[in-house]
Amino acid sequence: MKRVLLTGAGGYIGRHMVDDLVAKGFEVHAVSRGAHENRKGVVWHAADLLVEAAVDALVENVAASHLIHLAWITEPGAYWESPQNTEWLTASEHLLESFVQHGGKRAVLAGTCAEYDWTDGHCVENVTPLRAMSLYSKTKLAFRDAAYQLAKTNDLQVAWARVFFSFGPHERRERLVPAVINALLSGNRAKCSDGSLIRDFMYVNDVAGAMVATLDSDFEGDINIASGQDMTLGELVERIASRLDATDRVDFGRYPRRPDDPQRITADNSQLTDAVGWTPEYDLDSAIDDTIAWWRKQAD
Repeated sequence: MKRVLLTGAGGYIGRHMVDDLVAKGFEVHAVSRGAHENRKGVVWHAADLLVEAAVDALVENVAASHLIHLAWITEPGAYWESPQNTEWLTASEHLLESFVQHGGKRAVLAGTCAEYDWTDGHCVENVTPLRAMSLYSKTKLAFRDAAYQLAKTNDLQVAWARVFFSFGPHERRERLVPAVINALLSGNRAKCSDGSLIRDFMYVNDVAGAMVATLDSDFEGDINIASGQDMTLGELVERIASRLDATDRVDFGRYPRRPDDPQRITADNSQLTDAVGWTPEYDLDSAIDDTIAWWRKQAD
């Protein structure tokens, strides 16, 4: 049986992968900081991945054939320049080395679209230059390089999954989509910037599904985890408001744009759709409806 070690399994993206992995026939060994109840096909492990001895014991015990590594610092705002990025780089390199030493064969590792040079605005694997500007993106890029080097000298396949912009259940409340939904659900006005920035948004369940599909393929190399659809922030906010019959309660232009915010950050996802063969499960309106329903439950 295929056995996968999934780090960050209790997080925003990872929690949506567990069922997809089971459906693909994987025996899932899910790692998080807190305790979870085991169920058929899923074994949970509580471990501190920043402690090398704990990592070695975990990896030896699980003896996984596959790895999806998501765990990293994610605190909003702070993660861009946090010194913990360096700790996570060291820990991630050690995790991957231990995975290989204990027989691991295939890994999908979470990167970031912030590794790209955003000057042009449209990001294509192996075409768009890389220009990491933050400590977060620099350490991610360093981990990618280390992973590829390890793969060259070992029987290891690596796919580097550059995740773009996402939304969905369990996203942090201060992010754009939750902030707009919760303001409108509470009867308040949603205050936004001018809404002109263009981004590639993808529902978090589809992000999870795309990464699982990549793991279950033979694809190696850089791959954009993105919808391939361009949208202004204003268009996204208006779609949310329309689903709540609240288009009259959105105030654009209430917050200034950050001067360093690129006008466009979009992605080519043809590697994902053509080489991996992945297709999205959700359209935008159903993804928004599911997200709204989840936030309604949190308010109850």
